[in-house]
Amino acid sequence: MPLMKTTKSYEILCFYTDYKDKLSPQSLIGLFQDAATSQSSFLGVGHDYMISNNLIWVLLKYNIHINRMPAFREKVKIITFPMYYERFYVYRKFEMYDENENLITFAYSTWTIVDVESKKLCRITKDLTKAYGFTTKDRFSEKINFNNIPKLTEGDSETTIIIRYMDIDNNLHVNNTKYLAWAIETVPFEIVTRCDLIHIDIVYRKEIKYGQSVNIITKSYEFEDKTELVHMVSSPDNHLLCQLKTIWQKGKSFNLTEQRGVSN
Repeated sequence: MPLMKTTKSYEILCFYTDYKDKLSPQSLIGLFQDAATSQSSFLGVGHDYMISNNLIWVLLKYNIHINRMPAFREKVKIITFPMYYERFYVYRKFEMYDENENLITFAYSTWTIVDVESKKLCRITKDLTKAYGFTTKDRFSEKINFNNIPKLTEGDSETTIIIRYMDIDNNLHVNNTKYLAWAIETVPFEIVTRCDLIHIDIVYRKEIKYGQSVNIITKSYEFEDKTELVHMVSSPDNHLLCQLKTIWQKGKSFNLTEQRGVSN
């Protein structure tokens, strides 16, 4: 049985976009998550299957390449498939195409399964192996590597955030999209407005729950035509929660007043 690939179409609605009228980074990985969830449901191993077996999926890593972000009202499609698995881990790929079949974004990700009660990692079940089409033959057919993200002891800026109700998901911990949103908030405004986000690396370390706080340290590294920013999210007692790296390439600056036709 071949590896299962599914396709889901999306229109970039206004609440998916940033102030440039482009898909926001947070919404990008939100759509990836939705595509994966939809595939699992289609294959009969979705939310209901996981709940009945007392299991949850946990996202561990992202390696995201961005050729361009789609614009407001643009129609795109996301193709996703689990590439292979190794004992406790599943490696999944996402590909986003525009209406002209141009590959505009793709990502690699690593997932694991955790038992809700014991909080321990679980092996990939036989039901999942069958549903996703995994075989011993193609398990290592496209092996991928994830970039290392350095740990920071100090940075250019430090921000504290209190976890709000709207930050948590149905597992009662912070949704994976929020960490990237927090990291983007620490990027200097002149970089956000004058540069295009072309790459994202994320390593999720530990969960954080409602009512707790996190510290975000960000450090910038300047190159000739791009800026790399490393972001480290930690608890107040210095437990590492998440590491991120965002890479921004110089592009056309964006003038909000001109684009919106706003006058003083």
